[in-house]
Amino acid sequence: MNTRHRHVRDLTLGFLTIGAQAAPLEVIDAAANAGFGAAGPRISGRYPGDAWPSVDGNPDAFDEIRRVAAQRGVRLSSVSGYYISPQVKLEHLLANVNAAQAVGAPLILQGCFDGDMVRVAALVRDYAAAASEAGVRIALEFMPMSELKTLAQTVALIAASGAGNVGILVDALHLARSGATPQDVAALDPSLVYLTQLCDAPEQLAPGDTLFNEAMAGRRLLGDGRLDLAGLVNALPPDAELELETPAVQHAELAPTLRARHAAEAARHFFARHFQG
Repeated sequence: MNTRHRHVRDLTLGFLTIGAQAAPLEVIDAAANAGFGAAGPRISGRYPGDAWPSVDGNPDAFDEIRRVAAQRGVRLSSVSGYYISPQVKLEHLLANVNAAQAVGAPLILQGCFDGDMVRVAALVRDYAAAASEAGVRIALEFMPMSELKTLAQTVALIAASGAGNVGILVDALHLARSGATPQDVAALDPSLVYLTQLCDAPEQLAPGDTLFNEAMAGRRLLGDGRLDLAGLVNALPPDAELELETPAVQHAELAPTLRARHAAEAARHFFARHFQG
C-alpha cells in the first residue's frame, strides 16, 4: 500500500464543501454520515459583527459542538474564525482561540485581509502566544485575492512574528492561482505545513471570473479538474493533515450529507487511482 493512500476516514470534511454558511453541527453531521473521520467547521462570521448560524446568541454552542462531535465519533481537526482585517483587534483573535479551546480543536485556520504587515506580524505574535497557552496552533492561509497572497509572504510573516506555533495552510487552488507549484511546497520545512486543503479546478481561471468567486463557487471534486493534486500530496509528509474543500456547484442544492458523500466518493477514486498499491 502506498503510504500516501488515504481512506475517507483519514480525511477532514471542510465546511465549505457543504456550503459557505454551513453551521458547525451540520458539518459534523455530514462528516459522520459520509464516513469522514474529522471535520473543520467555521465557528464565527468572517468579520466582527457578521452573524453565524447556530452559534450567535447560544451560550452553550461550543459545548454542544464538542459534545456532538464526540458523540458522532468525528475529530475536530480545525476551526475557522475571524479573518485578520483592519477592523479586527487582538480581542477578536483571542475569541478564535477561546472557541478552538472550547470545542477541542487543536488548530485555527487563519485568513488575512489586512495589508499592514507590520501590524499583522505584531498581532500574530500576541495571538500565537495566547494560542500556545491554550494548546492551539495557527495555520495562516495565503490566498491571492487576500493581503497574504503567496507562500513566500506567509513564510516571511511567520518569521517576522517570531511565533513557534504558527504554520501554513496550503490550499490547492490558491497555490495554483498564486503561481506556485507542488515543488515549492516540497521545498518547505515540512513542519511548517499544518494543513492542506484539496480541491480540483481548471488549469486556469476562466475568462471573466474572479479569484474570489472561483474559490467560493468554482471548485471541483477531486479528479474533475486539471490541478496537480497527486503532485501536491506527494510533496507532503505521508502523515500530513488533509481536508477536502470541494463545494461543487452542481451539488449546491443537495442536502449537506449528499454533498459530503459526493466529495467522499471522488476522494476514494482519486486516492485509489494515484496512490493505491
